[in-house]
Amino acid sequence: MLHMAHEVFEAVRTVLAVREYADRDIPADEVRRIAEAGRLTASASNGQPWHFIVVRERAGLQKLGSLVRTGPYTVNARAAVIVAYEKAAGSIGVSDASRAVQSMILAAWGDGIGSNWTGFSDLDRVRAEFGLPDTYVVIAVMPLGYPKRKVVGNKKRKPFDEVVSGERFGSPLR
Repeated sequence: MLHMAHEVFEAVRTVLAVREYADRDIPADEVRRIAEAGRLTASASNGQPWHFIVVRERAGLQKLGSLVRTGPYTVNARAAVIVAYEKAAGSIGVSDASRAVQSMILAAWGDGIGSNWTGFSDLDRVRAEFGLPDTYVVIAVMPLGYPKRKVVGNKKRKPFDEVVSGERFGSPLR
């Protein structure tokens, strides 16, 4: 189990947003595994207030690229996942759906597939275009594809001691 824990940490440590995709299809079983990672994510009181729409057809990807202001590059993706949550779930729905997005991003990365969270707001047209009832809110569109070029780089993160305290705010973690 320890080895797997290191693999998960390594995925968290190395994952980067990917916005350029290779001209290479993603096998259906890998796309399904990514969606399954979202479905299996923990949620408050096991409410699972989400719905995922997997888009693989070129016309749908083009439509997403035109509807999502922060994700025009979705037109070049090989798949995308629309992530929505039940409006009635409120802020818990936002939290649960966000957790599912991160699970899918990490599962994709573990298979060598790049992704990114696009959207987050102004996605009502995506909801309507892809047939989600108005009882849902679309929170994200995740384009998926193999990176066009080798993805390397250093994450720009605040220093550990600036964002992590031990026992009380401002005390270093020992």
